[in-house]
Amino acid sequence: MRRAYRFCLFLYPRRHRDQFAEEMLSVFEQASAEGREHRWTWYVRFAFSEVTGLVAGAAEAWLAPQRPVETPTARSSYLPQELIEAQRRVDANIAGMVHAIANHQFERARVLSNQEREAREHLRILREKFGDEYGMSV
Repeated sequence: MRRAYRFCLFLYPRRHRDQFAEEMLSVFEQASAEGREHRWTWYVRFAFSEVTGLVAGAAEAWLAPQRPVETPTARSSYLPQELIEAQRRVDANIAGMVHAIANHQFERARVLSNQEREAREHLRILREKFGDEYGMSV
């Protein structure tokens, strides 16, 4: 089932996959593991629900208006790429949480919240590392 789920993730636009595929797969694996305690009929319903949810989510992702690509600002053009990527990861986790909460996917939101907390801590460490060199306040 994991292989089929991973395959269905390719229905999403690449940008969406890059941002959310890891979290989506993680949440699926968690729910699937918890569901193995139930009878096979529950698992069949679960699998059907997940696949239809993926197809619907992919359609929504393709039809959603695309946000404009960020253009580098004067401030971001001189920042290390590692720091920029860390900030983008925090932003992506927050956007994912908002989307998950809006769609009543509270378990996924919880996972994203934990990942956002870790990403924010990583960002804090990078800001300390590059702070003096780039005039950043922590």
